[in-house]
Amino acid sequence: MTAYCRFCGVSNFRTSRFRLGSDLSRLLILRLPVRCRVCDERTSLFLPQFLKMRNEHRTRQAENRGTT
Repeated sequence: MTAYCRFCGVSNFRTSRFRLGSDLSRLLILRLPVRCRVCDERTSLFLPQFLKMRNEHRTRQAENRGTT
């Protein structure tokens, strides 16, 4: 269940700030804001995809800290 950017087709995202006005309705259906790391376009991911992305990022960070 990999998510891809609808603008450039890459699956490399980062978290985006929560905007109270435009993100509230998405939050009610469990979609959280993210930005593509390549094209910097903003989109949203379903909660399971978002949590998987965060977990993978934290794992990479821990690996990088261990190798330096």
